[in-house]
Amino acid sequence: MKKLIALITFVTACTYVTAQEIAVSERSAPTQVTFAQPFNVAYHLSHTPGYEVTLDQEALSNDFEVTQAVFTPTSPGTGSYDFTLMPFALGKSTFTITFLLTKDGKTAAQVADTLPVNIAAAKTFHDKKLREIRPPHVPTGWLMWLMWLLLLAGVGYALYLWRKHRALAAHTLLTKQDKRPCDQIALSKIDALIDSGLWERRAYKLFYITLTDILREYVWKQFRADVSADTSVELLRRAKNIPALMPWLVSLRDFLNSGDLVKFAKVEPQETTRNKDIEQLRQIIRGTVPPPPETNGEKHV
Repeated sequence: MKKLIALITFVTACTYVTAQEIAVSERSAPTQVTFAQPFNVAYHLSHTPGYEVTLDQEALSNDFEVTQAVFTPTSPGTGSYDFTLMPFALGKSTFTITFLLTKDGKTAAQVADTLPVNIAAAKTFHDKKLREIRPPHVPTGWLMWLMWLLLLAGVGYALYLWRKHRALAAHTLLTKQDKRPCDQIALSKIDALIDSGLWERRAYKLFYITLTDILREYVWKQFRADVSADTSVELLRRAKNIPALMPWLVSLRDFLNSGDLVKFAKVEPQETTRNKDIEQLRQIIRGTVPPPPETNGEKHV
């Protein structure tokens, strides 16, 4: 009897001190994808119950952008992670991901997975058999001179309008320069964009171009970092060197990725997605406003 009790006690103790574990039980992913076209990857995980499953952001592959990541628990010890990836390389590549098992901010275990992917170039329409069958038409005589005259007149009038617009813009800038803080200017431009009617006219690409330009202008005015010609990846890399933007890198990446899908992949966003992106931009702007300076040894609250 004593031996039986001792055996039960030993087994219980061993179970208690067993290391926490996480493992990939199943993976669903394509092996052939197209450059700059999003595709889905799903992982089914099993782990020790009572712990949280997160991602190691630093271990993600540079050839892919994670545009969406959703974890769905299916039981206390299992769950699925669904990803939407955007490939930005050609040929054979590998998507590497590391899942972390954490509790109270501490990592108890981790598991890494590598996914080999062959990235093909985007297909373009090119058929060497196509030929122009319309005969060339060259105007002759007075008709040709008239066309040249109208063309020169149009160019001259367009040049006149351009110079007039430049002069008017310069005058407006000198006489009506906005003296408000750059965060207030950016937030008011977001409100003006919402009321512009672009979204209602389904001009989604122009809407997101304008929304991203508001962010670029704010970064320049607030941190003196010229990101006007940066790609999303370059902007994120530059943001890592700006201390005020460090806590907002994840939100900034999600915002830029969402805009890239609309601007380059021609994705039609839902209104909920638009509202999420606008709120993310507002939070980034409000969260990076520097505190007011101290006056007479007293802090402003």
